[in-house]
Amino acid sequence: MTDTRTLQRHDPAAGAATPGWALGVSAGIQATGSRHVVYVPDNPLSHVLRTIAARYPDIATILATREEEAFGIAAGLYLGGGRPTVLLQSSGLGNSLNALSTLLVAYQIPVLAIISMRGDAAEWNWAQVPMGRLVRPALDALGIQHVAIEHHDHAEEAEAAVVAVGTLAFGARVPAACLLPRRVTMPVAATREARG
Repeated sequence: MTDTRTLQRHDPAAGAATPGWALGVSAGIQATGSRHVVYVPDNPLSHVLRTIAARYPDIATILATREEEAFGIAAGLYLGGGRPTVLLQSSGLGNSLNALSTLLVAYQIPVLAIISMRGDAAEWNWAQVPMGRLVRPALDALGIQHVAIEHHDHAEEAEAAVVAVGTLAFGARVPAACLLPRRVTMPVAATREARG
């Protein structure tokens, strides 16, 4: 595991205002042996992508246009010998349920999914709430184990959670997910300041 005690909130290698959770998630992806990150653009996850670009040049990032496409690309990467990670927002999980159930779960294709949550505490957009409420029950219904990161600035906790989920995914050959609640990616104090 990477020594994340050296990762600071103001990490010059990753950017001036990289939050601890993003540094830890990035270090965790690296530690699992994942060298391919497929993503659908999302504001909180952009911190992870910037950190990967700055600190882990051996990790390739691949832009997908939709979440189900991201999981399809990840399946191909696994079949080619890779350990893929998919970054997506919780609203995109609904788009992915068929790909997850009929491809990844059915054929035991391991993918480390990092899901930026919407619709929970501190959400400002009501349209995000219904799918946000369905993420955990949907993952449970598919038998996809998941862990949530709990603290904004605890890089070590975030790294440990990602490593645990990645170890499960790649060791047991199953998709598994690490959830990033909104209280972690968008702390209430920062949300208040942004609204000014």
